Amino acid sequence: MNDVLNKIKQNENNSGYTLIEMVVYIALIGIVSVFIYSIILFIYNSNTEIVNLSKINSNAYSVMERMRYEVENSDYIYLPTSNMANYDYDLTKADQLSLATKIGALPPDDIAFIDIYLENGAVFIKEEESIKPIALTSSGVLVSDLSFFYYKNDLRESVTIDITIEPKNNSTSNLSIHLISTIALRSF
Repeated sequence: MNDVLNKIKQNENNSGYTLIEMVVYIALIGIVSVFIYSIILFIYNSNTEIVNLSKINSNAYSVMERMRYEVENSDYIYLPTSNMANYDYDLTKADQLSLATKIGALPPDDIAFIDIYLENGAVFIKEEESIKPIALTSSGVLVSDLSFFYYKNDLRESVTIDITIEPKNNSTSNLSIHLISTIALRSF
């Protein structure tokens, strides 16, 4: 019986981990940690890209929709203050579309003017009756290009709008949306 007790006491003294076992366990924990960190980083970057894409997509849609509305409901394109890429283009001015409309005209005038232009990476609209221009894009996006092209035939005037929008903090990826739309005036 003493022999059995002595063997149990020896086994209790030798029940710890060896140095090699500890190194293996630490290496396995390190590998699993790096794998989990990589997955979390991938998910974070994917989420950031999806949020940025959603932001520029919603801004591009709302800006194009507002410009379409203004052009369609205008009486004519006011060419003296418009800066069209294919019509009397001035590189020193920001690209600008000037529209004349009867909607919102204050007496005694029968025509009001609306200007849509690019300034400091944002698209602005200035209506004649308002004193301050309104930004059509949010502060989280950058409009890197806005160009207007003028067309006229016997029946109508139309304008092509070419716009490129990207996220302002575009360090994670190379996201951008490039839209081109041709809009005809209804009341020409």
